[in-house]
Amino acid sequence: PTLPKLSVSTIEVGSAIYLDGKYTGMVTPADIEVAAGEHTIGIGLKDSKTYLKKSITVEDNTSDQSIALNNDDLQTAKEWKTLYIGVNSAKKPNGSCISEYTTAELDAGFEFLKWNFEERLEDYSYNTVDWSFDRFDITDTVTLTDGAVLTPEIIDGYLADNNVAKGDYDFIVTFYRGGDVLTDAGSSTGQGCELGAFQGLGWYEWDDLEVDASYVQIRYWDNAIEAINYSKEDERDPGMFIHEWLHAVAEINGKTFFKGQGYSMPSSNGDVVHAAGAYGYEYPWMTWYEDIISGKVEENGEYLGITPEAFLACTVREKALGECD
Repeated sequence: PTLPKLSVSTIEVGSAIYLDGKYTGMVTPADIEVAAGEHTIGIGLKDSKTYLKKSITVEDNTSDQSIALNNDDLQTAKEWKTLYIGVNSAKKPNGSCISEYTTAELDAGFEFLKWNFEERLEDYSYNTVDWSFDRFDITDTVTLTDGAVLTPEIIDGYLADNNVAKGDYDFIVTFYRGGDVLTDAGSSTGQGCELGAFQGLGWYEWDDLEVDASYVQIRYWDNAIEAINYSKEDERDPGMFIHEWLHAVAEINGKTFFKGQGYSMPSSNGDVVHAAGAYGYEYPWMTWYEDIISGKVEENGEYLGITPEAFLACTVREKALGECD
């Protein structure tokens, strides 16, 4: 049987249409088929990058019902809180190699995190999330695990020392120096120290920390200020902070946060964040991250990802305190 058609319009032509929290693949104005009953229509405004939502009852056998959304239907962003931990120096156990960043370089990492989340991630979510940021630095030398990893177990002690409690933060990130880019001429910075082969690690469950917050570690090599400035030129930035945050909340292993909330993620060979190529996306991946965050990754006629509704529904902090539906 033919489903009722609903004409959807809004104040900005070409805006994304969501039906009951999922992207339809259509933009305004459009006629969409909707089963009779109660529904919510969401609109991700194309230019304003904000989210409108309105409820509607679709009657049986109705072909000419319409709904128009405007700024009266604007959804208020929900605060998500980040804690940035700058690590001045780190080393492997039983090793004399200590890799160090100055406070100025830790400052650069903090500002780059804020830039990524405020200028990019918030827009990708149609500003349904409003990130806020706190920070403390670790000034003594942190000893990593044998695998050169700053694990949740290590960070738990520093969080306790700084009176961080469950429900305080949605996301916690440590930032420190991974070492030098070694060349035939030797160390480019003179420290002559390399801690490990990777720059970011976000494969932890949202409750692996004692305080129940998504956790990742990010480390740059060499001069963080120069590396960050380079990556911001000509859209070179591969979105490391966003990439690792997505690992922490959107991967399909275990009970990762958004999967546990019932949202389906795109994947290839068990990977979500690293599945960009399988879905036809190209480096530096920012369009891929945007589509995951807005729930617009197409697969067999359906759309997968986090969606604006997910940000509005429940934060990690609320989940930690048992306040989600």
